Amino acid sequence: MRRASPLLGWMLLAALFTTSLHAAQMLDEQRLIASLQLGASPSVRYLDQAGVSVGYTAFARLLGDGKTFSSTKDSQTGAAVLRIQTPGQPGRFAFKRGDAFPPFELPALQGGTQRLGSYQGRYTLISFFFADCAPCVAEVPTLNAYARQHGDMNFVAITYEDADAARQFATDRSFAWPILHNGQDLIDTLGVNTYPTLMLLDPTGHVAGVAIGMNMRDDEAKRLADLHRWIGLWQTATRAPL
Repeated sequence: MRRASPLLGWMLLAALFTTSLHAAQMLDEQRLIASLQLGASPSVRYLDQAGVSVGYTAFARLLGDGKTFSSTKDSQTGAAVLRIQTPGQPGRFAFKRGDAFPPFELPALQGGTQRLGSYQGRYTLISFFFADCAPCVAEVPTLNAYARQHGDMNFVAITYEDADAARQFATDRSFAWPILHNGQDLIDTLGVNTYPTLMLLDPTGHVAGVAIGMNMRDDEAKRLADLHRWIGLWQTATRAPL
């Protein structure tokens, strides 16, 4: 009787271990997705620290190295984006033209919950701000003026602060845009760490362009002209092939 090769035995054992490990990883991923409560047909995208898409195995390995993650989701569509975060270090902004904006569901200052789908069908200008940000205060008249002139677009401001802080800002600064508050998870997932940040989304919910702040030394007329020019360029670029 021919004896089994020791090498063959080790190969079979390695294959069995790999299969068991894969099964365990799949089970862990299923548990993670279940915790997100995304419904029967979940769609989850994993990002590393730089915002690059990775598979679940690489994502889990980074978590095993002691990192944490931010997550943003839309439970109605069953979509979520999870991004690795390094504790104590701000994430790098990593969403470029053509990227799908992450799904989200955030409370609106005017009441109810807003989602990414609420803004599809038209270009949407998003301003990320916080109440004590001097450039954020300085850009309010420009943003108000631009919105008054462009009823064919959506406008929304997002802050990590709570409803009280957002309401006080809107009242004190006469800010006329709709505001979504408690948006820290979305902000972390995007990697927004400079304020104000403006993002333009195309009608399909993809990033059309990004601008970091405005020049506070310019007068309001110059800022408004610059905003018209920037958005015009972004819209033109969106219609061009990527």
